[in-house]
Amino acid sequence: MIKIGMRNIKTALSVFICLLFFEAINRDKALFACMAAVMCVQNTIEDSMKIGISRIIGTIIGGLSGALILYIVNTFFDDRILIIIIPLGIMILIKLCVTIKMKQAVSICCIVFLVITISMNHEEGYILYTYNRVLDTTIGILIALLVNKYMKIPEQSKAMQKDELKEPEVSENIKEEEYE
Repeated sequence: MIKIGMRNIKTALSVFICLLFFEAINRDKALFACMAAVMCVQNTIEDSMKIGISRIIGTIIGGLSGALILYIVNTFFDDRILIIIIPLGIMILIKLCVTIKMKQAVSICCIVFLVITISMNHEEGYILYTYNRVLDTTIGILIALLVNKYMKIPEQSKAMQKDELKEPEVSENIKEEEYE
């Protein structure tokens, strides 16, 4: 029998709710919310909260940094300088997250920064684009936290899992060669 764990189910449900939510409010780009939801569902609600908070902080730092870089480049430089500025920005963001003791925020911070600085086709402008990516990511994180907090393992499943973890009782009448 194929076993699917609760974290697997919670992750899939979080993605499903993100997709439904974005469809219901007619909002594009559920991708960022779904990615954040996948990253945030952990084994416990406590772990999910820690990851979720650090992801939100990382999203904000990466988003604001990306917007600032685009503002500076668009105001004073040619876009081709981004090939040098983006890797330097990544180094600075990693160091910043480590310095403020937010190591778990590094990946999402850098991802949001990259999404904002590399995807140059911001029809609505890079400030609004940054705001929307931070909002989308935050929505995904919040959905994942809510699913992880309120979706519980049914009591029947808990009992089955406990039974599966117990050592099988072995009759003393069974001969040793039957196990070979």
